[in-house]
Amino acid sequence: MLLYRAVACPYFYPLARFESNPWAVPPRLPLGDAYAGECRAPGAAVPDENRMREICNLGYGRNRCEWFPAASAADAVRFHISEDTGTLVRIQYVLEKDCWPGESGFIESRAGSDFDAASGETLRRQAGAFLESYLRRRNER
Repeated sequence: MLLYRAVACPYFYPLARFESNPWAVPPRLPLGDAYAGECRAPGAAVPDENRMREICNLGYGRNRCEWFPAASAADAVRFHISEDTGTLVRIQYVLEKDCWPGESGFIESRAGSDFDAASGETLRRQAGAFLESYLRRRNER
Protein backbone atom coordinates (compact mmCIF):
# COMPACT_ATOMS: atom_id res chain seq x y z
CA MET A 1 0.00 0.00 0.00
CA LEU A 2 1.32 3.44 -0.92
CA LEU A 3 0.93 6.06 1.76
CA TYR A 4 1.16 9.77 1.02
CA ARG A 5 -0.53 12.05 3.55
CA ALA A 6 -1.73 15.59 3.12
CA VAL A 7 -3.99 18.22 4.72
CA ALA A 8 -5.73 21.25 3.20
CA CYS A 9 -8.41 23.77 4.19
CA PRO A 10 -11.85 22.23 3.51
CA TYR A 11 -12.91 25.48 1.74
CA PHE A 12 -9.91 25.75 -0.59
CA TYR A 13 -10.68 25.07 -4.26
CA PRO A 14 -7.32 24.56 -6.02
CA LEU A 15 -7.20 25.77 -9.62
CA ALA A 16 -3.57 25.62 -10.77
CA ARG A 17 -0.23 24.55 -9.41
CA PHE A 18 2.08 27.41 -8.39
CA GLU A 19 5.07 27.29 -10.70
CA SER A 20 7.37 29.24 -8.38
CA ASN A 21 8.71 27.90 -5.11
CA PRO A 22 9.58 30.54 -2.46
CA TRP A 23 10.79 27.99 0.08
CA ALA A 24 14.49 27.15 0.44
CA VAL A 25 13.33 23.84 1.90
CA PRO A 26 9.73 23.22 0.81
CA PRO A 27 7.36 22.05 3.55
CA ARG A 28 5.46 18.82 3.12
CA LEU A 29 2.61 20.29 1.15
CA PRO A 30 -0.92 19.02 1.69
CA LEU A 31 -1.91 18.55 -1.94
CA GLY A 32 1.58 17.42 -2.94
CA ASP A 33 2.35 20.79 -4.53
CA ALA A 34 1.39 24.37 -3.70
CA TYR A 35 -1.76 25.46 -5.52
CA ALA A 36 -3.38 28.76 -6.40
CA GLY A 37 -7.13 28.76 -6.08
CA GLU A 38 -10.15 30.30 -4.50
CA CYS A 39 -11.87 30.20 -1.14
CA ARG A 40 -15.31 28.59 -1.15
CA ALA A 41 -16.19 29.68 2.42
CA PRO A 42 -19.36 31.80 2.59
CA GLY A 43 -18.58 35.51 2.15
CA ALA A 44 -14.91 34.92 1.28
CA ALA A 45 -12.93 37.00 -1.20
CA VAL A 46 -10.11 35.88 -3.46
CA PRO A 47 -7.13 35.04 -1.22
CA ASP A 48 -3.75 36.60 -1.93
CA GLU A 49 -0.78 34.36 -2.74
CA ASN A 50 0.64 34.47 0.79
CA ARG A 51 -2.68 33.38 2.33
CA MET A 52 -3.03 30.60 -0.25
CA ARG A 53 0.45 29.28 0.52
CA GLU A 54 0.30 29.62 4.31
CA ILE A 55 -3.34 28.86 5.14
CA CYS A 56 -5.39 27.52 2.21
CA ASN A 57 -2.83 24.93 1.15
CA LEU A 58 -1.92 23.94 4.72
CA GLY A 59 -5.33 23.79 6.41
CA TYR A 60 -6.27 24.63 9.99
CA GLY A 61 -7.46 28.14 9.15
CA ARG A 62 -9.71 28.34 12.20
CA ASN A 63 -8.51 31.32 14.27
CA ARG A 64 -5.99 32.17 11.51
CA CYS A 65 -8.31 33.22 8.69
CA GLU A 66 -11.19 35.65 9.09
CA TRP A 67 -13.12 33.88 6.30
CA PHE A 68 -13.07 30.50 8.03
CA PRO A 69 -16.63 29.73 9.24
CA ALA A 70 -16.87 29.43 13.02
CA ALA A 71 -19.47 26.66 12.72
CA SER A 72 -17.41 24.59 10.28
CA ALA A 73 -17.64 20.85 10.81
CA ALA A 74 -14.00 20.42 9.73
CA ASP A 75 -10.71 22.32 10.04
CA ALA A 76 -8.81 20.37 7.40
CA VAL A 77 -8.96 17.53 4.90
CA ARG A 78 -6.35 14.79 4.94
CA PHE A 79 -5.69 12.65 1.87
CA HIS A 80 -3.62 9.57 1.26
CA ILE A 81 -3.26 6.98 -1.46
CA SER A 82 -4.70 3.72 -0.16
CA GLU A 83 -4.29 1.78 -3.41
CA ASP A 84 -2.55 2.24 -6.75
CA THR A 85 -2.85 -0.60 -9.25
CA GLY A 86 -1.67 1.46 -12.21
CA THR A 87 -5.19 1.75 -13.62
CA LEU A 88 -7.04 2.40 -10.35
CA VAL A 89 -5.97 4.95 -7.76
CA ARG A 90 -7.97 4.92 -4.55
CA ILE A 91 -7.69 7.98 -2.32
CA GLN A 92 -8.90 8.00 1.26
CA TYR A 93 -9.98 11.33 2.72
CA VAL A 94 -10.58 12.26 6.34
CA LEU A 95 -12.15 15.52 7.48
CA GLU A 96 -10.49 16.66 10.72
CA LYS A 97 -11.63 18.99 13.47
CA ASP A 98 -9.36 19.94 16.37
CA CYS A 99 -6.89 17.36 14.99
CA TRP A 100 -9.44 14.55 15.44
CA PRO A 101 -10.82 12.50 12.56
CA GLY A 102 -14.43 13.00 11.53
CA GLU A 103 -16.17 12.06 8.31
CA SER A 104 -14.11 9.86 6.01
CA GLY A 105 -14.44 7.98 2.77
CA PHE A 106 -12.79 6.91 -0.46
CA ILE A 107 -12.63 8.49 -3.88
CA GLU A 108 -11.49 6.43 -6.86
CA SER A 109 -10.06 7.32 -10.24
CA ARG A 110 -9.77 4.71 -12.97
CA ALA A 111 -7.24 5.54 -15.68
CA GLY A 112 -7.58 9.27 -15.12
CA SER A 113 -11.40 9.36 -15.07
CA ASP A 114 -13.25 11.87 -12.93
CA PHE A 115 -14.26 11.12 -9.35
CA ASP A 116 -17.69 10.16 -8.05
CA ALA A 117 -20.01 13.19 -8.09
CA ALA A 118 -21.41 12.28 -4.66
CA SER A 119 -18.26 13.44 -2.86
CA GLY A 120 -18.82 17.21 -3.27
CA GLU A 121 -17.26 19.64 -5.71
CA THR A 122 -14.53 21.14 -3.50
CA LEU A 123 -13.48 17.78 -2.05
CA ARG A 124 -13.36 16.26 -5.56
CA ARG A 125 -11.18 19.12 -6.83
CA GLN A 126 -8.82 18.82 -3.87
CA ALA A 127 -8.57 15.07 -4.44
CA GLY A 128 -7.94 15.79 -8.13
CA ALA A 129 -5.09 18.20 -7.30
CA PHE A 130 -3.67 15.66 -4.85
CA LEU A 131 -3.90 12.95 -7.52
CA GLU A 132 -2.24 15.17 -10.16
CA SER A 133 0.69 15.82 -7.82
CA TYR A 134 0.92 12.16 -6.83
CA LEU A 135 0.87 10.91 -10.44
CA ARG A 136 3.49 13.47 -11.49
CA ARG A 137 5.83 12.29 -8.76
CA ARG A 138 5.08 8.61 -9.38
CA ASN A 139 5.82 9.00 -13.08
CA GLU A 140 9.09 10.87 -12.37
CA ARG A 141 10.51 7.82 -10.54
